[in-house]
Amino acid sequence: MSAPTGGLAAELRGVRVRYGRVDRLHGVDVRCPNGRVGFLVGRNGSGRSTVLATLAGLARPYQGRVTVAGRDVTALAAHRRAALGVVLVPARRAVFSTLTVAETLSLSGPPEHAAARFPELTALFARRCTELSGGQQQLVALARALLADPSLLLLDEPERGLAPTVVTRLRHLLTDRAKAGHAVLLTARTLPPWAPDDALVHVLERGRLVWLGEAGELRQG
Repeated sequence: MSAPTGGLAAELRGVRVRYGRVDRLHGVDVRCPNGRVGFLVGRNGSGRSTVLATLAGLARPYQGRVTVAGRDVTALAAHRRAALGVVLVPARRAVFSTLTVAETLSLSGPPEHAAARFPELTALFARRCTELSGGQQQLVALARALLADPSLLLLDEPERGLAPTVVTRLRHLLTDRAKAGHAVLLTARTLPPWAPDDALVHVLERGRLVWLGEAGELRQG
């Protein structure tokens, strides 16, 4: 997918989301600029995962708007948003129990292209995804998402369970995507040291946005 230039890949405006009788997001605004890495920072229960689910179309707001590339997609189903270039890798392993690693990667592109980024996958091609460790499943899900070349990549604590060498490579891949004009949004409990100074940071507490600014500003504060 060709990289957009400037503007916002996606945005939440005054979004409220409720699971059952409990509000998870309380009028939250989130921006995902093209060409930048973004972070949703907060403790467990702060609403980070719900923001990603709302952007991806897996959670439906009862108030507010969701836009993708300037288009109102609030009522658009998840598979329709995926067709617009929105890809989510959730915290729980996003793999298919009946497929091998090669078959799973083939859903997004040539498995060999994924292995060029993550050589660790080559030895796993013939194995079913459910036979893999949690970290290996996470790697497969991330590799498949990158293979899809989305305009907006949503990652929920993507480094969990990965080997340090893979984490380092993933960070470079994500920053390179942003430099190429794509948007990346990750969740983290605290702002990671590798975050670029111009990364857009949203700090959440109990479903509310309490701070918005660049990583460099947050470090200085």
